[in-house]
Order: sequence, then C-alpha cells, then structure tokens
Amino acid sequence: MRKQTLAIITTILLLATAGILHINWSDDFNSNFGAIGAPRFGVGNFYINFDGNIIYQSVSDELGFYILERRSVRRYDVYGQRLWERTMSHANPVFVQGGYYIGVGSHLARAFYVFGLDGLVYTIDFDNDILSYHISCNGYAAVLSVSEYGSYYIEVFNANGVRVMRRVLEERNLFPISMAISPNASTLIVSYLDMSGHGMLSYICAYDIYDGGLFASFRQIEDEVISRVLFIDADYFMFSSVGQLGVYRLNAESRISHVWSKEFDTQVAFVEVISGIGIAVAYGQSILGTESALEDSFVIYSRGGDKLAEYFMSGGIRYLSTGSGAAIIGGGALRRDFVALNYNNEVVWRYTATSDVLDFVILDTPKRALITTPTRMQIMEVN
Repeated sequence: MRKQTLAIITTILLLATAGILHINWSDDFNSNFGAIGAPRFGVGNFYINFDGNIIYQSVSDELGFYILERRSVRRYDVYGQRLWERTMSHANPVFVQGGYYIGVGSHLARAFYVFGLDGLVYTIDFDNDILSYHISCNGYAAVLSVSEYGSYYIEVFNANGVRVMRRVLEERNLFPISMAISPNASTLIVSYLDMSGHGMLSYICAYDIYDGGLFASFRQIEDEVISRVLFIDADYFMFSSVGQLGVYRLNAESRISHVWSKEFDTQVAFVEVISGIGIAVAYGQSILGTESALEDSFVIYSRGGDKLAEYFMSGGIRYLSTGSGAAIIGGGALRRDFVALNYNNEVVWRYTATSDVLDFVILDTPKRALITTPTRMQIMEVN
C-alpha cells in the first residue's frame, strides 16, 4: 500500500513539474502571432511533421533545444539545425531540466539518462523502481526509487555519474515528494509528506551531500503537500504548495534563514524558477470558493519577494513556461491565447492559436519560440 500511495503521488507531481500536461485546443495549425510593433509572426525554417502516435516533448535553453520521443533524444541549435541524436531504452520518457542538462527517466523504470550539450553524459541502472528525479545545472542528479519491500532510496550522483550520497528511508507513512540540488552541489533539499498522524504534515529537510548528514528541518505545513522545492541561485531556494509560496536562504555556513513566504486564498496553479531572478507564478481558482484578487493572474516575484511583473488573463491560465528573458502564459476564455511577458513587465507578443498546442517554449530570445501541436513542431519568429 505504501508503495502504491507514493507511486500515485509522485506520478502526478512528475507529470506536472515536467511540463507535459497537455492543453487541448482546436484542430488546425493556422495561427495569428502578433508582437508589439509587428503585425504577424513569421515562420522559421525548422519544422517536424508527425502523426501524433509518437510522444514528442521539448525543453529549451538559450543555446538550443532538446526533443524527446520514444527511445531517442535529439539536440538542435536555436535555428533548428540538428546537432546529435542518441537512443535510449524508454518507450515513455519523462524529462527534467537543469541548465543545459536534462535527466530522462520513466516512472517505475530502472534506467536514468543524463544528457548535455554534446550528447549522453552518463547512464545509471538501478535495482529498484524509479519514482522521481531531479537534475541540477551542474549535472548532478538526485533520484528517488523504491524497493520491492517498500524501502525508499534517495541517491545523488555527480556530473560523472558517480554516486556521492545515499539515504534509505524505512519509516512508514513518510513520503519524499520533491528534491533540489544546490548549484554548488553541496546541499540537497527534500520536501516530505508525513501521514503518520491523523492528517497530512509537510516539511522540508536539508542534507549535506558530501557526508549525507541532515543539518536542518523546517517549514511545517498542515494539510498541504509541498509539491516543489527549487533553487533560484546558489544561495536562495523556493518552496510551493497549493496555497503557499516562499523563499529561504542558504548561507556559506549551511545555515538556513527564512526570507519571505506568503499564504494565498487562491490556488498556486503553476510555478517556475527564473534562474538568478525569482519565481514565476500562475494563480488558479479561489481555494475558498469566494472572489479573489489573484484569481487568473500571473506574477513574477524577485527572490526578495518584490513583484517584478504582473498580468491578468481573463478566463484563466492553463500553461506556463519560462525562458531567455520572458515567460509564456497561455489560457483565456477559449484556452487558446498566449502572451509573452518579459521580466520588466512588458508584453513582447500576443498569440491566438487555432490548433491544439501541447508545448510552447522560448529559445535564445523572447522573439524566437518553439511550438508543438499534435501534428507539428515548429520554430516561430517575430518579424
């Protein structure tokens, strides 16, 4: 029962944080892509047509993008030039990103791959079933797995694929939910869900990667799951639950201090870290069922808690991605409107889709993006 419970929890969280929860819109690829000062959007030279039976996922950075499909990973530059292709064993891969690295696994599989700019960096084979994983910008990976006897293993691997930390959890009704490795590879942050009492209790623990020791336990929240912990930079990391969001600081002496936190009467629907800057948050519906000022809004907070940008989307936000200099939010009354908002609170472009859009990510500039539909993946550029 314990194994099944955690499998359900981590599957939901893994799909949400990997960004592959799909948005279903209309069935035509035609689009109207407008930008401030530019009436339409030009189509780039790169495109891939596919029949919808292949799983396509994309993840981008300012140097290019990765495409994942069944049993292969490909790397392209920002103009769509293929750089390399590698095969792997997973038929249904799910990725996580950390800087220029991606980690690729599959729920309850036993192989984990790490890819970088030049191809495969390392592969790890496990004796246990993989439940979730995290990749840092330095190439370190944290992997959570479960044995057939119900024991949970949290393992950290360095940029060469060598294991540098291992913790075995035997406690019943205690579930690791989210993991994050600091950019300097010294600290592992883990959020837990404790169901040993009469309700749910979530909290965060900090571990020294070099000796595996626990040096802090903090941020207890009742009746909510701390679904994400992520580092903003080397010193600051964030946490989020359905109704709370906040930032802590990790100093050179491995001491953790509270920077800011907020409780909301509106659901935190999507949250992404903007490296070195802060947190991008899309709010959903009111938790209490009453009117809320934050409902259907998007906010960028600095790591110190100040608002850097804010946008309201009538009809609700159903998609969020962040990239080089801007965030893309999608939704609206018909669930087919997109806006790119830079970190200075300026609208870069607006887009109305007339096709199903599965993914939409910024490449090296907010004016160049990669869009994925059920039948095509294509680079689009502002004229």
